[in-house]
Amino acid sequence: MARSILVIGAGVAGLAAAWSARRRGAQVAVISAGVGETALAGGAVDDVPWEQVERASRLLGGDLPASDLAPAARQFAAELGLWELPQAAGVRLATVAGRIRPARGRDRALLDLGPLRRTRVLVPRAARAAWDADALAQALTDEPFARARGLRFLPIDAPILRFDDERHIADGDIAARHDDPARLSWLLDRLRQALESAGGAGAILLGPWLGASAPRAEALAARLGVPVGEALMGAGSPAGLRFEAARDALLATIGATQRLGRVRAVSGGYPGPGAPDEGVTILVEGEDVPLAADAVVLAIGGLAGGGIAYAPPASGAGADLAARGAVPFALSIAAPVTMGDHRGAFGVVSSMQGPELDAVAWPRGERVGALEAVGVRCEGVRAAPGILAAGSTIAGRARTVLDAVTTGLRAGAEA
Repeated sequence: MARSILVIGAGVAGLAAAWSARRRGAQVAVISAGVGETALAGGAVDDVPWEQVERASRLLGGDLPASDLAPAARQFAAELGLWELPQAAGVRLATVAGRIRPARGRDRALLDLGPLRRTRVLVPRAARAAWDADALAQALTDEPFARARGLRFLPIDAPILRFDDERHIADGDIAARHDDPARLSWLLDRLRQALESAGGAGAILLGPWLGASAPRAEALAARLGVPVGEALMGAGSPAGLRFEAARDALLATIGATQRLGRVRAVSGGYPGPGAPDEGVTILVEGEDVPLAADAVVLAIGGLAGGGIAYAPPASGAGADLAARGAVPFALSIAAPVTMGDHRGAFGVVSSMQGPELDAVAWPRGERVGALEAVGVRCEGVRAAPGILAAGSTIAGRARTVLDAVTTGLRAGAEA
């Protein structure tokens, strides 16, 4: 009889776990409460934190070769169909903050500056509060990467917004409008006119507007004859919408069940007399009957994604102080797991107020910040009997997309 696996969390780690478990013949259900970390990501696909790659590149005086991807990770990415992951080299992405940063791969809607040399990149102006083409072009031109490769970013006038409301609506709404082939053709005509007026260019950089259900940049580039793509932004990018669309399609393709629900607790052992000792039960908010599975994968994110909560003892105090100290971080669902960071398991804090987050949350020098380290302590990906973890839920792992894929694939295989 096929094993039953329940994956909690529908981000990239949960998706990789579901895909991996289905490849091994398990029955898989994915349950999530809504938007998670991956849906908030900007579309950069990193294996290690990009700041580390940038520092190493500067020390060595050149770009680092791209790391090899495991066959399972490359196959997963191919079936997801959302990312470009070059074999021999990474990519370079322009951010809306005016930086050019390295990445192992990218959402296909983002513009890769890596292949460009001694050319101009057009940056169309748009009357949107979050898009200052003039300031962005100046900042990108001043970046060391751009100077070393002779790249100049040129702000231009081009009517890329079609309706008045597009000055104010969310990026995701504009991106969804470009899912319409007619609207995409309209944009193509405007960009072609802009190229002709500027006397040609090596690429065109736009805001995060090129598709909500799938990347549309490659279709534009193929018809225009030059690369076109988005700048990378932080939380709230339409790249998250594109991931969710690709995720839902992949889950349907592999035959995994997907449902909405907020898990309250995970515990070991099936309910009822005569039940086997192995397995887990899952309590879902608003449901009286527990779910049962042979194993569960916790892929609920870390502190940034809400999977882990900062909960100092004082937070539960009433009129009086809390009766005793407690571990200041907790999983957002009840589960028999141990919390910790890259150094080990947490102990009880002596202060009722918990640690000073302004002092420990962010990295300082070589010290890893709590936001990057707090999680569930695991042996590999195993957190407790029948309970595995993946992605940012695991203590001390790199908070990157490809690390989430790696741990998700392993959790799905071992579940």
